[in-house]
Amino acid sequence: MRLIARYPSLSAAEERAAFLRSRGIATHVSELTVLKPGLSGGQVDRAALWAVLAGQYEDARQLLENADHRPANALDEQDMHTFQEEGAVQARRQMIRGLVITLAVLLGLLAVVLHLGP
Repeated sequence: MRLIARYPSLSAAEERAAFLRSRGIATHVSELTVLKPGLSGGQVDRAALWAVLAGQYEDARQLLENADHRPANALDEQDMHTFQEEGAVQARRQMIRGLVITLAVLLGLLAVVLHLGP
């Protein structure tokens, strides 16, 4: 994934992502955790827009500058749907794997604590 742009609000990033998706560009929006305002006193970015496929990054940038740009690497509606479904399955697998690893580590720590107990 490559960062396309940062936005001051999640809704602004989602709006641009929807536009890009309508043109066949696979995107992802993430919220940025803001702990304190920037030192410059300027605007704080709260969301980031990403091109999921590296080959679509330039098309995404050009579409944001010129809505009439014709992407060279656009996905059709079926490809976009398949891509999103596969991504959702992969995300679920990673989340389950992470939870299993966390549980194993916690059980290991519990075993050590019980073994070293009073």
